[in-house]
Amino acid sequence: MATFPTITQNGNTTLTWTNSGGGITNHEVFAFTLQATSPANTTGALVSDVTVFINPTRYNCTLRAVGPQAITGNFESNGV
Repeated sequence: MATFPTITQNGNTTLTWTNSGGGITNHEVFAFTLQATSPANTTGALVSDVTVFINPTRYNCTLRAVGPQAITGNFESNGV
């Protein structure tokens, strides 16, 4: 299980983030812990298109900020 660094992403954007390290393996479940939206709680986060790579193990995770506000949070993974 790993918690990745806190990120901030603008509202109504879709970005792909690369997550690696932290003892992750090639069989993880990813989620996004939404810490805050700014300035109002009118925006959510959607994780999609998770792709695993080996040697070294890393994941590309597409994150969409669904709504007009910026989001702040962390990717979390849990080995299955």
